[in-house]
Amino acid sequence: ATLGEGSLLVLSGAKHSAMRKLLMPPFHGQRMRVYGKQIRDITLRLTQHLASGSRFVAQDLMHAISLQTIIQLVYGVTAGERAQQAEALIGDFRQAFNPARLILPLLIPSLRREFCGLGPWARLQRATRALRSFLDEDIAARRSPGGERTDILSLLVDARYEDGTALSAQEIFEQLQTLLHAGHSTTATALVWALHTLAQEPQVATRLRAELASLGPEPTPEALARAPFLEAVCHETLRFRAILPATARRLVQPLRVAGYELSPGMSVITSMLWAHSNPALFAQPERFLPERFLERTYTPFEFFPFGGGHRRCIGAAFALYEMKIVLGTLLQRFNFELISKQPVRMVQRDTLIPGSPIELRASLA
Repeated sequence: ATLGEGSLLVLSGAKHSAMRKLLMPPFHGQRMRVYGKQIRDITLRLTQHLASGSRFVAQDLMHAISLQTIIQLVYGVTAGERAQQAEALIGDFRQAFNPARLILPLLIPSLRREFCGLGPWARLQRATRALRSFLDEDIAARRSPGGERTDILSLLVDARYEDGTALSAQEIFEQLQTLLHAGHSTTATALVWALHTLAQEPQVATRLRAELASLGPEPTPEALARAPFLEAVCHETLRFRAILPATARRLVQPLRVAGYELSPGMSVITSMLWAHSNPALFAQPERFLPERFLERTYTPFEFFPFGGGHRRCIGAAFALYEMKIVLGTLLQRFNFELISKQPVRMVQRDTLIPGSPIELRASLA
């Protein structure tokens, strides 16, 4: 209801498969790698003000980097004034897209009315219409002949179903909403946890900086993406601080689990929190040990931070790639120290986020 009936998150069966096939190319292989320099440039631009002794809130910086990545790489908006407009519209949409305030309309369809412009549902509809109007201009512009563009909006405009049919403006908008919802706070939160944990684990941070130093003063995004310990740190962050507590699937055929016979139509929930804390799989699960991901390869049934099966997060490879570029770029230039040593607990919002601001002090590396 909130992201549209055509959102990849709510489609199923043949429709889900067809839409997933159209969305896959930008998030894999060479097509994804063209985004590396842009991600690095965004990170450098948004941290150019940091100097030794600078204090900042990790959530603010990481959300800013993640948002600019979406605006430039997904929406393809790079011009200054229009980029600022996109940022404001996305901010309004994200504030209106509040599951806690929308709980009644989501549970009771008759409440999905605007009531003379009052209430959370009306606010969401206004924000959605404003963002839709903004993006419709870009969709129309992309349909006109012009130079080749690599942003995901342009690729969706050019995409075709097997019968040659193009996506409608509504379908494109629903997928852009979905990518914003699924890819903004999730990646940003993972990066926040990574900075927080590395500030508490000096030995891990030292080893990671040594690996980054071996890549030279200005490593390419691809060199960062191939760095094994950097990748291990990202994987261990996703294990140690899960972004989502669980993922659910509805059965379409009978399933036997641990001696129980489950019928079609029943829901099965798999918990990342439990699986990733299983000492039979992850020795000393309470410790942050990235080397575990260098010592063995975990199966998709053991380590699944992005879900699993044919509904696994379509942007999983892109999210991990973004994490590596941002984290590698930051740690080559800065050391980070926690201002407060107080424990930070995880709280449930739309994702598992830090329950308090994580303030860091930067110093030049």
